[in-house]
Amino acid sequence: MSWSVPRSLTYDDLVDENLELKARLRQLDGDLSEVERILLRLRLYDAQLQSLSAPQGDHGPLTEEQMANQSLPRPQSDGAPMEPIFDEDWDAVRGETGLRPAEAWADAVQSRAASFLSLFEQTEPNLSRLVADLEELRALEAALPAEWPATGTLTSGFGWRRNPMGGGWKFHSGLDISNRRGTPIYAPAPGKVIRAYYNSGYGRMVELDHGFGITTVYAHCNFLRVKEGQLVQAGDLLGAIGTTGRSTGPHLHFEVRLDGHAVDPLDYLSR
Repeated sequence: MSWSVPRSLTYDDLVDENLELKARLRQLDGDLSEVERILLRLRLYDAQLQSLSAPQGDHGPLTEEQMANQSLPRPQSDGAPMEPIFDEDWDAVRGETGLRPAEAWADAVQSRAASFLSLFEQTEPNLSRLVADLEELRALEAALPAEWPATGTLTSGFGWRRNPMGGGWKFHSGLDISNRRGTPIYAPAPGKVIRAYYNSGYGRMVELDHGFGITTVYAHCNFLRVKEGQLVQAGDLLGAIGTTGRSTGPHLHFEVRLDGHAVDPLDYLSR
């Protein structure tokens, strides 16, 4: 294919146009580099959102470095020839727009890049808040005591009941899980031990802080395997079922508290 130069353009005009076009292309290259950076960040957001919406496992959100090392998908071609940007005659285009085709193309691409950058600048705070909200929701989900802390028989539920230590009615602030002395007690969710001591009524007891105002209590233990200030993960051994304190037999008294107020553990435990 051969290119023809309009007679109206002098050599000096071509040199000036070439220099201007090079400057425009350098500016456009900078804009497209910024677009590529933002596309990488969008892929990072997408990976984080997919990670947060997927079941929990060993695969966490990817870092920007990890995303950069991943290969980008290649666009598929249907084999059809690319359409030319301009079908019009060079002089006609210049006469109507005041720009030569390369300049007009650069203007169009730069305008689209500027629109994209402006839109992303307005939208990114919402994306950041969405990711932060989902991360907090995932953390809250992990903090909820969804697993039973011990095996056994549920002998007493949450709420009012006849006092087993005497007459009348008394409010029961947790669940009683009966089993043999020495049956292991496990942490149902990650947390920090804020109390591990002997209480006259609860006997040997442990209290865990799971964050978000959620605490759990394990009372009447035969022995304890944790100490105050210790961090535990779900499934870590806390102690064993016993009958210490005011107790009528070996069992675990298990409480869930929200902001210091006892709630029904059955609302959170798996069924």
